Amino acid sequence: MAATRTKTSFIPQAEGNFDAFARQFVNQVASDPAEYEMSAERVKALQTQLAEWDKKYAAAVKARDAAKAATESKDEARQQLEETVRSVAKLIQANDEISNAARDAAGLPVHKTTRTPVPVPHTFPTGTVIGTDRLELTLMYSDVATPTRKAKPYGVRGCEVYVAVADTPPTDPEDYRFVAFSTRTPELIRFKSDDGGNTANILLRWVNTKGETGPWSQVISATVPAV
Repeated sequence: MAATRTKTSFIPQAEGNFDAFARQFVNQVASDPAEYEMSAERVKALQTQLAEWDKKYAAAVKARDAAKAATESKDEARQQLEETVRSVAKLIQANDEISNAARDAAGLPVHKTTRTPVPVPHTFPTGTVIGTDRLELTLMYSDVATPTRKAKPYGVRGCEVYVAVADTPPTDPEDYRFVAFSTRTPELIRFKSDDGGNTANILLRWVNTKGETGPWSQVISATVPAV
């Protein structure tokens, strides 16, 4: 069967196809030189170069197959070694008796053993009443240092909410009553029926994960809807 030819050249580009084509071509011309009006010298050159090609092509195929086998063997060896290295490294990392210097010398990561201490909050929340309903106020709050972001400062667990219902905001935080510990903004604050129509004054402050409190916020005032 004739070898497949490309559209741009009668000689195939792929080496396997080229090998089949060259063998067909040389053997056909050599079998009947007269038919192709070919001299013995040219036929001899074709046969000699085909033989050289056969030798080099066979060597290349053998080397390619050997390289493929070597690569597969190498990959398998790496996988086995990597699994063992991970297993041994896991044992080393879990052993408190092994120093960090020894871990570092072995090329292993040295993990921090101390946490960054949680600071006492030094900023305060700022808030805005964003919604009202009968005997309810919806409070949106954020940190005064980052008023456009909802994220709490580092180490802060939540926000304490205190309320004083009075026409004039009390100046002493002791005059405010605790109503909620909020961990997510916004916070819904509910009031008693007697508070309807009166002014609610709200104070806020951050509390960290250790229970330490930060400074008080500025007073946020809003009228409690009676209806």
